[in-house]
Amino acid sequence: MFPVTERQVAVNDLHHNGARWKDNQTFLASPYKAIVREDTNEVISIVRDTYQLVRNEELIRSLLNQLVGLSTSFRLDPSHSFVQNERMRLQITFPELRMQDSESDIALSLFLHNSYDQSEGVRMYFGAIRSICSNGMIFGDVMAKMYHRHTRGFELSQLSEKLDEAIETFPVINHRIRQLERTPVDAELVDRVEKHISKRLAQQVIEEQELDSISQWKLFNKLTYFGSHDLEQHKRARYQQQIAKVFAL
Repeated sequence: MFPVTERQVAVNDLHHNGARWKDNQTFLASPYKAIVREDTNEVISIVRDTYQLVRNEELIRSLLNQLVGLSTSFRLDPSHSFVQNERMRLQITFPELRMQDSESDIALSLFLHNSYDQSEGVRMYFGAIRSICSNGMIFGDVMAKMYHRHTRGFELSQLSEKLDEAIETFPVINHRIRQLERTPVDAELVDRVEKHISKRLAQQVIEEQELDSISQWKLFNKLTYFGSHDLEQHKRARYQQQIAKVFAL
């Protein structure tokens, strides 16, 4: 929640005169502006005038104000949260809202994203954290989500409705987990994992076990374990999204 502001961008028009460069004039670089971190005076990014700044602080306070009005408990979860000058991700976990597989509870989580460098818009989607191993996962294809571009008016609202929509999908998620637990890994799935997630991890699983001896859910958890414990936090979201697509979650 560090302070950020917008500043005009000035550009020097350099003129070559013989062996020297001269500063001919300075002018404003319309239609651009700078996003600056105020406490350190660092320039975070240069964006077009149409870019509408949505501050992390504004976003987080709006989310927390809605969360405290809910009837369920929540906690700020550092396991898959991170902040950089350019981007941030905040994980909120709801310990009382749980799904299950055959070994562990799986608590519902909400992930909130923002950026100051146009790498992504404001994004909110649901996933989960597996109790037995702290694996983070995203249910990007099944559960409710929200996306907002930085080029129009911003409003984070209807969190209660989005949460209710997510809870309504619990039976669908649990049914899909049971399917994955019963279905062995086959060559087609390995091929999709190699193509969209990681060839090295797919080959590692093949070397460790016979394909028909491991369920698709076991493979899913091997992949999510790697993403939750071996990847840097700012790289996890994209990886988790790819896993969700491959396993139809």
